[in-house]
Amino acid sequence: MIVKIRNYLNVYQYLQDCYQLRKKREPQFSYDVWAKELKASDKSYVRFIVLGKRPLNEKMIAAFSENLKLDKDDSDYFSVLAHYTQSKTQEQKNVFWKKLLSYLKQPSDQLEINNHYDFLSNPLLPRLQILLSFSDVSPAADTLGWILGCSEVEVNQAIEKLLELQIIEKTPNGFKPLQKSFKVPDQFGHHGLEAFYQRNLEEAKQAIALPKEERRFKSMFLPLNTTEFQSYLEGLDVFTAENLTKFNPDTYEDRRLFQIHFNIIPVSFAKK
Repeated sequence: MIVKIRNYLNVYQYLQDCYQLRKKREPQFSYDVWAKELKASDKSYVRFIVLGKRPLNEKMIAAFSENLKLDKDDSDYFSVLAHYTQSKTQEQKNVFWKKLLSYLKQPSDQLEINNHYDFLSNPLLPRLQILLSFSDVSPAADTLGWILGCSEVEVNQAIEKLLELQIIEKTPNGFKPLQKSFKVPDQFGHHGLEAFYQRNLEEAKQAIALPKEERRFKSMFLPLNTTEFQSYLEGLDVFTAENLTKFNPDTYEDRRLFQIHFNIIPVSFAKK
């Protein structure tokens, strides 16, 4: 295996990267060579599969798995990934996504926040928790304050609160989260969640003034019945989990922390 498959959530992107990396290492490598190795009909057939223009059937899934020297677990992941990528309906996609999750980090890796109000009422706390999870971010208050656009006093107060809530712990080199990621139970009517979302909506309104390169606002109107609405929510859960898996680096490097929200509200009544 030349590329780590579990870094991918799209089978075609994985195969394209495998091809490019091998081509870089072996200039003589080509689709013609690959087709012969895979015992495929011709190079065009393999090329169209890799580009996502032809379906990846069971025979070719097995052929690619063997050719890429995938072990049993990675071969199983490759098969599920192929079916997930090629799913025709959201229901199919949801089924294969759940199977993919069994090979990826499980939700149990997340710290469940119990003190909802204390954690959510101050937006600095969740942002600070995330920043402290990166191995290349200094825990110094002045550095964290500069990144988050707040004072050192505010950072120190937030750190004390995170320690009190047992969300982070002190280490010889500074502080680190007890778990890299966290989750907050979605309890309807919870005052902490209400404060969190109200503050986020206020920040979103202020963000309208930011350069368009730094923010995006998109709206759409969808006519949905009860079943369709539930299906949409399930698809949104899959989309969210995909992004949390795909964009999960260990280092901060040249990144910025973006906050993304989905507001789904009814704007009409059902016809009587």
